[in-house]
Amino acid sequence: MLKPLALPAVALIAALLLPGTADALTSPIQSVPALTDNSLYRSGKIKSSECPDGALSIESAPAAKRTITALWRCLNTSWSAHFKHAKLPFTPAKLVVLTEPAPFCGKEWKQGFLSTYCAGTKTAAVLVNDEYYLRTREIYHFTYITALYGAHLQHTTGIARGFGALPYKNKAENFERERRWMLQGSCLSGVFLGSVWKTAGEGSEGWPALLDLVKSNGDYRSKKDRYFAKGKNIVYWLDRGFKSGDPGSCNTWKASSARVA
Repeated sequence: MLKPLALPAVALIAALLLPGTADALTSPIQSVPALTDNSLYRSGKIKSSECPDGALSIESAPAAKRTITALWRCLNTSWSAHFKHAKLPFTPAKLVVLTEPAPFCGKEWKQGFLSTYCAGTKTAAVLVNDEYYLRTREIYHFTYITALYGAHLQHTTGIARGFGALPYKNKAENFERERRWMLQGSCLSGVFLGSVWKTAGEGSEGWPALLDLVKSNGDYRSKKDRYFAKGKNIVYWLDRGFKSGDPGSCNTWKASSARVA
């Protein structure tokens, strides 16, 4: 059963970013190889694979936990193979599924959070409770969970270190750098989803419906907080990754300011 459209406040990353205070941010980003010329972009297209158990269910907390865990397993398998083929170092990410808020990564669970990633332990945590599966549509979780895994990829490849050291001089520049980070996670999400969609997406509302939902969520959130990109730009990067199947298409750091607005 599909649930009504809802707009959950999904936090994919918490307490990971180090603020910069040096020179002004140049946009697009230049002379930061970890961001603009990362080895991830030269790793090639991801291989298509099957993920039949990753077709998400939110009929109950146990069902959501089971399918999120299955999708996470597919993510680990797919990205591990991709990095091995590209001869790049990689450690799979661990997952903790919580049924109620609990301390994670040495800190109390923040109110309103549904997920977070701990770089120190390479572990993501997802909260699955009544609010989770009653307020959201099944199809939304494809991008929500896979973008969370994108944070692991960004940390694994050194993108997170480059981002943390990136300077900015005011709030507007800080918001733009954060949107570049988030949009890259969306694009990497699309790369994976395109590789498994024939099985993981079977029986769902379909990719166009997912893009429509992502756009509406983005438009809603970007009006309240410039940390979030406009819906059309989230859709652009998500669909770009989905159609290309190549992490090289996810270099948001070289994109124009308009494309990450």
